[in-house]
This record gives sequence, C-alpha cells and structure tokens, in this order.
Amino acid sequence: MNRKFFLAPGLSNLNLLILTVVISLLFASPLFASGKAEEAKKTYRIPEIEDKIKIDGALSEEAWAKALKVVANIEIMPGENIEAPAKTECFLFYDRHNLYIGFIAHDPEPDKIRAFYNDRDNCWQDDLVGIILDTFNDENRAFAFFINPLGIQGDEIMSLGGQQEDMTWDAIWNSAARITSSGYEVEAAIPFSSLQFQPSEDEQTWGFVPVRIMPRSRRYQITVMPFNRNNPCTLCQAPKITGFKGISPGRNLELDPTLTAARTDARETFPTGGMKKLDSRADFGISGRWYFNNNMNLSAAVNPDFSQVEADVAQLDINKQFALYYPEKRPFFLEGRDFFETPVEAFYSRSIADPDWGVKVSGKAGKNVIGIVSAQDTMTNLIFPGAEGSDSTTLGQRSYANVFRFRRDIAKGSTVGLIVTDREGEGYHNRVAGLDGLIRFTKSDTLTFQFLGSNTAYPEEIAESFNQKKGDFTGYGGSIGFSHNKRSYYLNAEYDFADPDARADLGFVPQVGYRRFEVGGGLNRWGKKGDFFNRVSVFSNYDQTNDYDGNLLERELEGGVDLEGPLWSYFNWDIGTRKKVYLGNSFNQVFNQFFFSIRPAGNFSFNTWLSFRDEIDYENIRPGKAFEVEPEMNLRLGKRLELGLGHMLSRLSVEGGRLFLANLTQSKLLYHFNSRTFFRAILQYRHVNKNPALYNFPVDENSKKLFTQLLFSYKLNPRTVLFLGYSDNYFGYNGVSLTQADRTFFLKLGYAWNL
Repeated sequence: MNRKFFLAPGLSNLNLLILTVVISLLFASPLFASGKAEEAKKTYRIPEIEDKIKIDGALSEEAWAKALKVVANIEIMPGENIEAPAKTECFLFYDRHNLYIGFIAHDPEPDKIRAFYNDRDNCWQDDLVGIILDTFNDENRAFAFFINPLGIQGDEIMSLGGQQEDMTWDAIWNSAARITSSGYEVEAAIPFSSLQFQPSEDEQTWGFVPVRIMPRSRRYQITVMPFNRNNPCTLCQAPKITGFKGISPGRNLELDPTLTAARTDARETFPTGGMKKLDSRADFGISGRWYFNNNMNLSAAVNPDFSQVEADVAQLDINKQFALYYPEKRPFFLEGRDFFETPVEAFYSRSIADPDWGVKVSGKAGKNVIGIVSAQDTMTNLIFPGAEGSDSTTLGQRSYANVFRFRRDIAKGSTVGLIVTDREGEGYHNRVAGLDGLIRFTKSDTLTFQFLGSNTAYPEEIAESFNQKKGDFTGYGGSIGFSHNKRSYYLNAEYDFADPDARADLGFVPQVGYRRFEVGGGLNRWGKKGDFFNRVSVFSNYDQTNDYDGNLLERELEGGVDLEGPLWSYFNWDIGTRKKVYLGNSFNQVFNQFFFSIRPAGNFSFNTWLSFRDEIDYENIRPGKAFEVEPEMNLRLGKRLELGLGHMLSRLSVEGGRLFLANLTQSKLLYHFNSRTFFRAILQYRHVNKNPALYNFPVDENSKKLFTQLLFSYKLNPRTVLFLGYSDNYFGYNGVSLTQADRTFFLKLGYAWNL
C-alpha cells in the first residue's frame, strides 16, 4: 500500500509527541476559563394528589393544575448554560401507587419535531422529554425515563454519577403523547413497584433532573439547572424533590410464564442431502421476580427461555489475535446488570451460555448493593487466554455458575466492592475473588482499582490438548487508574496486569501474562453560540505492554483530533506509531484511522470508519498492510418504515500480493404498525476470499455464509410479548455454491402477571 496514507517515514515518536503538544497549545485561549460557578441545589416539594387521571397525552385534568411545576429553560449542550431555544414545562405529583409526570414541550417550529415509531429503547435520536430519578439520593445511581412525541418509551439506569448508562434495563410503566400546534405534550405514570428506593413512613428526598432533547441542526439538551463542565458528575449537581411520605413498592410480585416452541430442519449430509427434521420441541417455563425487603429483587427461572430474539451484529473473525466480544441481550441477565460491573470484567453473563435454570438476587439496601447469580449451564465454554493470543473450546458437560457481588457507598459518588465467581464441573473449576473501588477525591479527580485472584483446574485431557497447567493453579490480576477531568482538559493514567495463570472463566479476560501502563490527556475547546463547532479536542497517549518476563509486547504513541459540528456531525482522526512483538518477531508499525458520522436530516444518518495501517499476518507471522472500511446508513421512509444497511470490508496485503479480502454486509428492514407491533427482516452475508499460494498451510479460496431472520413482534410491555419468527443459514465454499444448511421456525409467548 502506498505510504502516503501513513505518517511520513521520518516522523518519530518524539516528533509526534511534540507535534501533539504544539497543536494543543494552539487551543489555549480564554475559552478554557471555567464555566459559571455551581449554583446551590434547589429543593422542590412534590404534592400527593389522589385525583384520577387518564394517561392519554393531554394534560387536561385538574390534577395537573395542582402539581409541582418546574420550567426547563437552560441549554447545557451544545451551549453552556444559556437560554434554551424553547420553553419546557414539567409537572409532577404522586399518589400511593404511582409517580405522575407531565410535560408541555413548546416549539417555535412544530413542523420540525422529529418523532418516529420505534421499538422501545430505540427512540434516542428523536425529540424526547424525560426525567432522571436518584431515588436513594446517593448521587451515584439513578433511573431515567424518556418519551418521544408519539409515546415511544426509553428507559435506562445511570451509574457513576451519570457518566455510565445502561439502556438494557426495562421497567413496566405507562406513557402517552400527542403532537400539538405549538409543540407536544406527554403524560407518564411510573409505578413505585418499578422503582427501587428506601421505604420510610417519613418524607424522602430524591435527586431529579427533568430533561428535554431537541434535535435540529444540533442536538440541544435542555434542563432546569446550569451544568458545571468542570464536574463530570451529573447527579452530584441535580436539584432535589422532597415528599413521597409513606410510599412503598407494595407486594411487587411478578410471575412471567412463557411458552416457547421451535422446529429446526437441517440437511442430513451437506450439501446434497435432503432437509429433515433435526429438532422439534415446545417448552413451558416460568420466571418470576419479587422485590422482597422492599428494594431487593429476587428473580428465578425454571425451564426458562434464555434465547435472544435479536440477532448478534456479525463480526469478521479473520486475522484476530484475541476472542471477540458480544454484548448481552437476554432479559434475565440484563436486570441489575450494572451492580456486577467492575473495572476488570470479572462477570460476563454470556459466559453462561444455555442454562437450565437460574436464580438472581440484586438490589440496594441503604448504602449496600448486593448481587447474586446462580445457574446450571448445559454448555461450558472456555477461553484459554495468553499474552499473545487466546484459544477456546467447549466442555461436553454441564457446569454450575455462581456469582456474588457486594458494593458499599462510602461517600457521595465513591464505592468499594467485592466480587466472587465460581464455576464448577466434573474435573473442572474456576474460582475468582477480588476487591474493587471507585474513589472521588474531588469533583474532577477519580481513582478506580480492582485486584483479583483465581484458582483453576481443567480436566486432564483439556489441559493436555490446549497446553494448560495440570492440577490446581493460582493466578492474580488487576487494574488501577486515575483520571482528572476538567472543562478545558483531561488527564488519565492506568496500570493493568494479569499473570500467566490468571483466569476468569465467568468473565471476559482474553489476555493474561502481561503488564501494561498508559498515560494520556487532551485539551477541549468549546464552541460558543454561532460557532461552526460545538467542541474540538486534541489528545495524545502513550502505552506500553510487556510480558511477565519483561519482554516487550507492544509500545504505542498516538495522537488525534475530535470535532463535533453541525448536523450532528462528529469527526475523529487517530494517528500513531507502534512497535509490536509477536512470537519473537518484531514489527514496526504506523496507523491512520478515521471515523465520521452525520445526521443531516431526522430521517437519515450515516457513519463510516476507515483505517490504513501496518498489521501483522497472525497466521503466517509476517508483516502486512491492512485496509478496513465500515460504512453504515439508516433511512426512515415516513414514520413507520426503517431501512438499515452496513458493510465491512477488510483487506490484508503481504509481500507477494493480497492475502485475503473479507466482506460482510448486514441489512435490516423494519415496519412499525404502531408503538407495540413491528415486522423485521435481517440479512447478513459474509464472503472471504483468500490467496492459497500465500498461506503456509492449506486454506479454502472462498467461503460464504448467508443468515436471514424474519420476526413479527408484539410487546404490550417488556415482558408481555409475542414473537413469531423464522431463520436459516446458507454456506458455500470451493466447489459448493451457496446452499441452505438449516431452517428454524420459532414462537414465544410471554405474559407479565403482577400480583
């Protein structure tokens, strides 16, 4: 590949560091001065009103006239604590069972309101209003509820003071909205049974943040309070509401019976055999949840349906050094997931692949967070991590998985915790225990840490086959990091380590046998009203990784620029050099990579990632030059039809020519009949072309795979559902055209029965 796409050949690590510093100094200006001084937190009183209202999107009942009214008129993004482009009125009251929220979102140009029919939790690009509730008033964790102008719901859990968001959490609540001639109105009723809080006969104080998202040429964020950008903790700056005397979640017992049925046909012999029934079954299962002790949640499932209806986003696994990561999508494991998160991912719920049953306890009592998971898994997937790569296999046996998590708030926004995991099988175990914490020294200074120890034993034949230690062996690992975040700049440093015998089989730790440190920082320049950009940042960081014998694995210096501009545009340029050692071979590399995204209209978005870089051919252990591009677009035709198309192209060239060319296309079509019902079609096509003459071992010149899925979905709420679907797989390789290998028809019925 032509070197014009890379750094100039004579540009050294020191040159790059000096260049980054010089560019950064050019951004020093009075704009870096601190924002407005943080105002004292306001406290509002929320009234208890027993009037009955109908959740229909019209704030016409008398109860709304008696409600607490707050006005959101401060733009905090992209402008910094300036007058909002539109006025938003928020109304709140409660009765013994629900918190009621109403919004009147005034709009000077109502024809520009962006609202589409979506599945729940897929409305984040629309006009939105919502509320963030810090029900424990710990300024660390909060529940957030958002509604678009068509009544589509989005909910999430915010943690780390609001810096971390978990959009997989789903609550059962009621909402409605309507677009008017002057904007839109929203009503919502949130049952106290869907929240967690500390019950008391006395009044309570909660943190709360009414929010409006107004997407136009820029994505305006509007609220009731000025936001100090020198303090990254949103919840620490939230105003308070007092009231809620005598409220309780009630009995809060929910049973969720399910019926799942599936039939799979497959070819007896591929590719010429006929399609015959491989499996056919109908299973009844039941899961349930009970908030005992008011805010501790007990969830259990017997013969459950742990399958996921949403297909994984496909990834290219060619020429990868370590195992690929896939996000969790199964509702049972998503509930309370943020309780189990730690700096090192010691618990990765997808390591529990296909459980027969599961039990989970999670919740918060006062300053204490507790999480427990126990399951019997029919599959026991193993990752064998190493310093320079990872391997994997599946044990042909059941195993038992157990996780215990405890975390305690020790100050506003600071926590310390303990996590223990244990997976047991015949002739096999992996046990892990560790301490972790997040300490906020100041509003801007944060320390995170985690230290883990493990004890592991593999079956003898597995240890021999994958070159693992026989008998019990013990390992250690951990992470410690420091960050200093201010409005105009940020600094960070981190040190990670894992000795060669460290394992976390219920977590995701694909690399061990290394020590790594990183230091970095950047400068931010914020735009003012009328500027072309919202924010420009320049950054640089340096990291080095060694194995446990002190040998270099990787040394990297990089710098770059981030730019946020109009039309929701974002641009990132990342450039750097690295020295990498793989199996005793040293490689000097340079890289250039870019990311760009834009939403020029409410119904269209586009983004692409582009990379030109030196890369290692890991299979043949030699240098190469890689080119990768990943464009993606999304188009809305009207309010109901949605089209998505993405492509990944990966090419690696070595001395002698192109080693491989891999293409992966993913397309999606959705039609939303209403806010609860949609039809979806997904297609994923993968084609890999290799040059056998350039490999040191036999390979197929061509391999192809086609996956399709059709789904009809009806959701009355997150757990009262009907899914009806079809999926199949096609494969092709040298001498075999793309041929269907299997097909599956499936049905799921679920009902949320609240007692």
